[in-house]
Amino acid sequence: MHVENNPDFKSIWQLAHDWAGEESNQTDPAAISSELRLAIDRLIRAIGSKEISARWKGRRIFIDDSFLSFIFDFWHAIKFYRWLIHNKFSKDYLDNLYVKRNEVITWCEKVALLDAPSCWSHKKLAATDQAKYELVDPDDENNSWYNKISERRRQRIVCIELAKQLWEENRDLSYEEMQNHPIMKQYGYSSTFSSKPFKNLVRIVASESAQMPGAPTKSKE
Repeated sequence: MHVENNPDFKSIWQLAHDWAGEESNQTDPAAISSELRLAIDRLIRAIGSKEISARWKGRRIFIDDSFLSFIFDFWHAIKFYRWLIHNKFSKDYLDNLYVKRNEVITWCEKVALLDAPSCWSHKKLAATDQAKYELVDPDDENNSWYNKISERRRQRIVCIELAKQLWEENRDLSYEEMQNHPIMKQYGYSSTFSSKPFKNLVRIVASESAQMPGAPTKSKE
């Protein structure tokens, strides 16, 4: 099975988008968000330092420091150099450079000390967690379920729920106004997201007015 059809592999472009909470088919490569840029940078640096492996068209690159590997991987080294020094990249290149699931998860947990991208986060434990929730009331007095949620996911949940309440009070609020709402800024962690990831996050609870194409950036008074 080729890596592009194997669920245990994802391209840097795909995985970085999932990590940043963005849609890969909606990104303008000429104007990527700071969250996406950081996700790409982390993965590129991990590959460059051989903390995780990478595959290009099925062939592993940067296997060792031998002269033969240097010759074969020189083109890739140039691509990495352009990103690390000049922050320039090719979408086509990143979308054909693949990393492996178990290596990324291990690297996140033991080296980078980060939550793994959501597409690969606790996949194996999902069925077990569901069984636990069926046996134990999630609203029990111990609230043990709360400690199983990462801090980042808690922030996302609060942000979504708060946006839902604020839109119920004022349906005319735009995405920009919602993100900059005093209550959202104080309690909803909106400042931890740039505009596009915030929009993608709260879209599921957004009012019809906010979702309309060409919606104004300021609400009617």
